[in-house]
Amino acid sequence: MPPTIQNSGASDQEKRQVRSTDRRSDLVCRVKYCNNLPDIPFDPKFVKYPFESNRFIEYKPTSLERNYKYDVLTELDLGVDIDLITPDVYTVDGTEVLDPADEKLLEEDVIPHQDSRRSRHHAQSVSWLRRTEYISTEQTRFQPSNIDKVEAKVGFSIKKNFKDKVLSMDRQGQIDAIEKTFTEAKEPITKHHSKANVHAVEILPVFPDFKSWKYPCAQVIFDSDPAPVGRPVPAQIEEMSQAMIRGVQDESGEQFVAYFLPTEGTLVKRRQDVEESRPYEEDFEYEYMMAREYNWTVKSKASKGYEENYFLVVRNEGAYFNELETRVRLSKRRQKLGQPQNITRLVVKHRPLEEAEFEMHRLREMQLEDTKS
Repeated sequence: MPPTIQNSGASDQEKRQVRSTDRRSDLVCRVKYCNNLPDIPFDPKFVKYPFESNRFIEYKPTSLERNYKYDVLTELDLGVDIDLITPDVYTVDGTEVLDPADEKLLEEDVIPHQDSRRSRHHAQSVSWLRRTEYISTEQTRFQPSNIDKVEAKVGFSIKKNFKDKVLSMDRQGQIDAIEKTFTEAKEPITKHHSKANVHAVEILPVFPDFKSWKYPCAQVIFDSDPAPVGRPVPAQIEEMSQAMIRGVQDESGEQFVAYFLPTEGTLVKRRQDVEESRPYEEDFEYEYMMAREYNWTVKSKASKGYEENYFLVVRNEGAYFNELETRVRLSKRRQKLGQPQNITRLVVKHRPLEEAEFEMHRLREMQLEDTKS
């Protein structure tokens, strides 16, 4: 008798599946019937737009983009040749004579004669011969790296230096440490603390600049050399020593910093003032011409992350330090297409200081009264 296959269980399961699918609905969420919105009860009208039309489309570059220097890359086969080297900088004055020590540095090294045939054989590279290399990881496997050695050496030296010293963080300990620095400063300097062959040539006392502390000083950093092109070096130094920077505004309302150089008449007048030992002549107009335009980034003592900087001025009686309250970083400003070159003249006429300016100088001098006393 042939075997038979019982499939009654499978048919019941298929029936149950068909029945469950019949009960399932096609919509997942409940259907909500809404009425249409009513018509607007009044006719549309035009309302005046109170803002500028380019309010959301005008591009304003950030300080990161303004300070970024783009590389000038050109194709060699297109005939575009850009020379970024100023040949006037490397002009040599034939009348000047170098110091004998500098001439010794410029002498060429004498290369001894070598066996060219033997060198030529050693320089040949053979595919089947491998270069001799001493490869060994067994010696360096358990040794620390160079960085670890340096850190270990620094830590050991610091620990050795402070071996016999007791560091106290209380108030009296700090006062004693400060008083000790004044005592050590009075000891004569006979040798360098770490170099035996270095000795002091001159010892100068360092004081705050009581004479010029009342004038606030700023550090101006240029992105490139602002010296005028095509002039000898002494003339460039003389013009830059008399240069001025001023904040100006163009016709479109954009602000920038202008770099002014003195005219020939102003240079002659300044030389006369130096010869007659006077800072300036009253009621005389000193003229300057705009040389360059810059975008600026200013950081002061009130800015976040500003580091205090000081500079030294050496005079006959000693060295004096003063602080830099402001740091100004200048980057060259690009002219707009079709904009003519600015030919601006600056006329400077000296005047007496006002009461507010005297008060500001007085406040700065008060910072040093306790130190001076």
